[in-house]
Amino acid sequence: MRGVVFGVAVVLVVAGCGKADRAVLGAPRCPDGGRGARTAPAVARPGAVWTWAAHFGAPAGAEGRRAVPGWSDVVSVADSGYTTVAVRADGTVWSYGVNVDGSLGHGVRERGYEAEPRQVAGIGPARAVHNSGSTFYVVLRDGGVVAWGADRFLVQAGRRQGYAGVSVPQRVPGARNVVAMGPGLLNSFALRADGRVVGWGVNLTDVLGDTDGTRLRTVDGVSGAVGVASAGEAVVAVRADGRVCAWGGNAHGLLGVEPRGGQTGRPVRVPGPTHAVQVAGGDDVAYALDRDGAVWAWGRGASGALGDGDASDHASARPARVAGLPRIKRIAAYQLTAYAIDTEGGLWGWGSGLALGPNAPGGTAVPVRIPLPGPAEDVSGRHVIVGARG
Repeated sequence: MRGVVFGVAVVLVVAGCGKADRAVLGAPRCPDGGRGARTAPAVARPGAVWTWAAHFGAPAGAEGRRAVPGWSDVVSVADSGYTTVAVRADGTVWSYGVNVDGSLGHGVRERGYEAEPRQVAGIGPARAVHNSGSTFYVVLRDGGVVAWGADRFLVQAGRRQGYAGVSVPQRVPGARNVVAMGPGLLNSFALRADGRVVGWGVNLTDVLGDTDGTRLRTVDGVSGAVGVASAGEAVVAVRADGRVCAWGGNAHGLLGVEPRGGQTGRPVRVPGPTHAVQVAGGDDVAYALDRDGAVWAWGRGASGALGDGDASDHASARPARVAGLPRIKRIAAYQLTAYAIDTEGGLWGWGSGLALGPNAPGGTAVPVRIPLPGPAEDVSGRHVIVGARG
C-alpha cells in the first residue's frame, strides 16, 4: 500500500510541474558507489606568486604588476580581489591586501591595507587555501578546516551566531577528513577522503540537498567524488570514474538539462564530458577538464565566460568543448572569468576583463594567452603561482 501511495504522490507532483521541472526530475541520477578521493588532490609545485593588478580598495599608487614579496615557495593561493592568502611549502599561511571585516586573519576587523604578506598565526600545518568572497578556508594536513573572514555564518558551518566578521582563524565545526573544497558566496562545500561531499550555508536552490537547514550536512546522492566546485546556483562534482554530476538550480542549465529551469537537491549526471579529472565553477558557469586535456564549459555565458565567441548574456545546458586551447593540465574560475594552464605552463583566460589583466582589458569571448615571467602552476583571481623556467 505504501508503494501505491508513494507512486500516486509522485504522479500528482509531476503533473503539477512545468516542463523544466519535469525534465530535471527525469534526468539521469548520479550513480552511487565507487571509490572516492581517498588521497588529497595534488597541490601545485612550489613557486613564486605574481600579480598583474593591485587589490581592489588599495591606496592610490599601490604597486600592481609585480612579484609578491617573500612568496617564493607557495603551493596554494586564494584571491578575493581585495585580499590574497597563500600556503607555503612549509605549511604556514600568509596574507596581504585589503582587510575586509577580518579577511587578513590578523585579529583586526577594521578596514586597512597591508602591501606585503604577513603570516597568519595559529594555523598549521596547512595544505591548501580556498575562498568564498572575503571568507577564507584553509584545509589542514590533518583533514580539518580553519576559516576566517567577512562571513561569520559560513566560518561557523551555518550556525547563526551574529554577522560580524571573524578576524582570527577558527576550526569549522564538523569539518573532518577534508581533502579539498569548493566554496560559494552563500554556502560552502568540502570533499572528504571517502568521496562524499558535505555542505553548509544558504540552501536557496537545494544545493545542500532536499532537507531544509543551514548547518553542515552530507549531500545525499553523491559518492566517489574526487573534486567539487560551487558554480553559483548549482554545485558540480567529478567522480573517480570520470563522470560529472551536478545539483541545485538549472536556470542557466548547470544541471545539463533542457529546457532550462527547475532545481533539485539530488545530484544528476551532466551529459557531455567523459573521463573528467577536474571541475571548476564561477558565477553560474561551470567547467570540466578531461583526461585528454580538453576543457568543457556550460551554464551562463555572459562576458564570454563560455569561451564560445559570444559575449552576450546567454546560457547553454549542453557542455561544449572550448576551442583554441592547447592540451590543458589545470583549470580555475573567478566570477565570469575562466583560466586554463597548458602542459607547458602557459596561462590562458577568457571571459570578463576584470581578471585577465592588460592582455584583455575589456574581456574576451575566446581564450587568450596571459603573459607571465615563467610557467604557471596554479591561479586564483589575479594572482598566479609561477614556477622556475626549465
